[in-house]
This record gives sequence, C-alpha cells and structure tokens, in this order.
Amino acid sequence: MNFSSTFLSQSLIRLACAGAIATGLLAQDTSKTSPPPPPKAAKPAPAKLVIPKDAVETSPGLYRWTDKDGKVWVYRRSPFGVSRWPAASDSTYNKQDAPEDHVTAVEQGDSIRFERSTPLGTRTWVRKKTALTAEEKAIWEHQEKSGSASRTAEKE
Repeated sequence: MNFSSTFLSQSLIRLACAGAIATGLLAQDTSKTSPPPPPKAAKPAPAKLVIPKDAVETSPGLYRWTDKDGKVWVYRRSPFGVSRWPAASDSTYNKQDAPEDHVTAVEQGDSIRFERSTPLGTRTWVRKKTALTAEEKAIWEHQEKSGSASRTAEKE
C-alpha cells in the first residue's frame, strides 16, 4: 500500500464513523422529552444607587450622609457607578486592623524608614519627617509611645 491508498482508506473510515454517529443521533426518539420549563419571572432590577442631594463631599468623589434614623453612610462615585457602605464608628474599631501594628518605623536622622510585611515580601519606604502622611505620623507616634520605635545614627 502506498501513501495515497492509506490516506484514502483512513478518510473512508472517518466518513463511515461520522455517518454512523449522525444516524444514531437522528434515530433518537424525541417524543419522550419533556417540554422546557416555563421561564422564571425576572427579578426586578435593583433601584439605581444615587448620592443623596444633602450628602456632604468629604474628599473628591467621597460623600458622607446621615439617614433619617441617624445612621451614617459613605458614598463613593467611581467609573463603575455609585457604591455605599456604613461609616465606621469608633465603637467598631478593631485593634487588629490598626496599621501601626503591622508596620515598623526606624528613625534615620531627619527621615523615618517604614517596613510593612506583605504576602509578597517586605515593603520598605523612607519619608522625611516633615513630609509624613497622617497614617505614617500615627504609626510613628504609636511606636514612640509604646517604646518600640528604633533610632539609628545617620549613615555617613
């Protein structure tokens, strides 16, 4: 047998198999199938969330609003729409979420070096004392009060 006859015989076998499968599918009795279930009633679309007119903008795109029951809500406008969540109160403060507990600070002359452990490794950054953010100031003050702040001499 040469190549062309082998190829021809394989093609005939494939064609015969495809025909047998098609015949089997067509021979199925479709009268025993049950009718499709009735479509479920569609749920009404949720009302589009909007920022209340009397909400106060606390920062760009972030609003604070108190409802008639006295509950405070925070609204954020994003490219994906408006989102809302209850404002955190001091009574719901969770000590394990405090950033100062997860960051170490080391004084280096007129700067402070911060280190935070992350799942991808340690993140380190240095900031001048005059340029600290509110969170960095809180971390540094917390560590100074607790006595865990480290002081190192300036590197020459």
